[in-house]
Amino acid sequence: MEKYRYTVEYTLTDPSGNVIDSTQGREPFTFTTGQSEVIPGFEREVAEMEEGQEKTFTLQPSEAYGERREELVEKVPRQALQGLELYEGQVLQGTTPDGRAFLVRVVSFNESEVVLDHNHPLAGVPLTFKVKVLRKEEV
Repeated sequence: MEKYRYTVEYTLTDPSGNVIDSTQGREPFTFTTGQSEVIPGFEREVAEMEEGQEKTFTLQPSEAYGERREELVEKVPRQALQGLELYEGQVLQGTTPDGRAFLVRVVSFNESEVVLDHNHPLAGVPLTFKVKVLRKEEV
C-alpha cells in the first residue's frame, strides 16, 4: 500500500460548533498515512483528498476517540494521590506497572476519595473537521 505524507490546515469543532483545535495562526499539520499518527476516520477522509482540496466531514465517536465507557471511571482513596493539590478537570499522568504512561482526568474529590476518568476527553463526541490539503506527497 502506498504511503503519503499530508500537510493540512484544519479546524476541529464539537457538535455545538465550538472550536476544539485549529491550525489557524499556527504551522500546518503534517502526518503520514499508515503510521497511526491520527485518528482512523481523519486519516481515511484525508486520504481521499487531493492537494488543494477542501472538505468538511463529521466523524462519529467510533471513528475518532471511541464511545465513553463508564467502566473507565474509577474511585481511588484520596491518600493514593497524597501531596497533590487537586482540582476538578485536572489531568494527571500515571504509569502502568509495565512502564507505559497514561492520562486521567479528575472528575471530583473529597477528603476520602477521588473520582478519576480514564476516557479520552473527546470520547463519545462527534467531531467535525474542516480540512484543506496543502501538500500530498508519496513517501
